[in-house]
Amino acid sequence: MKNKLAVLGLLVAAVSVPALAEKADRDKPIEISADNGTLDQAKGVTVWEGNVIVTQGTLKISADRVVVTRDPQGNQTLQATGKRVNFRQKTDNKDEWIEGQGSRLDYNSVSHQAVLTGAARIKRGEDLVAGEVINYNTETEMYQVNGGAPGTAGKGRVTVILQPKSSDGQKKP
Repeated sequence: MKNKLAVLGLLVAAVSVPALAEKADRDKPIEISADNGTLDQAKGVTVWEGNVIVTQGTLKISADRVVVTRDPQGNQTLQATGKRVNFRQKTDNKDEWIEGQGSRLDYNSVSHQAVLTGAARIKRGEDLVAGEVINYNTETEMYQVNGGAPGTAGKGRVTVILQPKSSDGQKKP
């Protein structure tokens, strides 16, 4: 059980958009609830299925299925899938939340890439980014938003809504 929590804990911390997210969450315990779960220690694969809810501090991820893999070097991937995959986390030092949803969330600890696919949306405060695929690098804090699914040559639209800032550089309420 400790191995399951350690593997998932590292991935959950990574997926939680570290540059924006509540840093104190990393030191909080991880709670996982699901209808069932398995761990293959030899292959380094943990699978949680059925109304999966992962909570760590202010971070909450919900999905139908979560698969976490870890190779011998400690590199990790997370894949959360379902009719709707949701995450929510408080931003660091602000009373603001990051919320995202899609039909799939993939994270790779080597490339630091988090990819939200399938009518993907990320909302931070009142700002919104939406498209078919949102790719976010957790190190560089760069987003790439595509209107079409992979292989469709980008056919589709993206939407970005940014709130105006006041003359002092702060967002208007």
